[in-house]
Amino acid sequence: MQSFQLERNSGKKCYMLSARSLAIVWGDDTHYWNWIAMPDSRFPEVAFLRFVWWLEIRGMINKLALSKNTRYAAYLVFKMQCGLGFENTPVELSVGVEGGLQSTKNVCLYPNGEFKVYIRRSLRSLPRPSVRSDGWLEIEMGEFFNSELEDEEIHMSVIEIKSGTMKERFSLEGIEVRPKVDN
Repeated sequence: MQSFQLERNSGKKCYMLSARSLAIVWGDDTHYWNWIAMPDSRFPEVAFLRFVWWLEIRGMINKLALSKNTRYAAYLVFKMQCGLGFENTPVELSVGVEGGLQSTKNVCLYPNGEFKVYIRRSLRSLPRPSVRSDGWLEIEMGEFFNSELEDEEIHMSVIEIKSGTMKERFSLEGIEVRPKVDN
């Protein structure tokens, strides 16, 4: 499932890929993930992480669905309900054409000031999520330029498999792909 809208100022296409449309490792195993309704979500259900040691979420969108000659960014949209295991664990976010140019970066998904915890010094300089107008958190995963109408898939991923740290209490609404606006 996905949500479609036009960007207000430019009229360019925006998509939100729901958590259900993403490939989530162990996403259908109720020991690790539950599918729950959240009244402030645009989708009937979101993925609620009970706990995992191996976090891997993947999604894709065809470039033909997007506006041409437009620079896009992909954003992970989520909420933390305590978010244990995320406070001191960098997560790798990646966006790009499979077999082509990839944009990869490490981020800290733990929001600033949300909970009183100690953040390791090495993570303090990493990008952190911001609060959206709808109350969800978002963090930019990466960007790409959609030049012409090419039948290619843009692949997006959220991966943390190296630390062996248990991660828990995280709600995933989806991945939003929208035109990049310079601040």
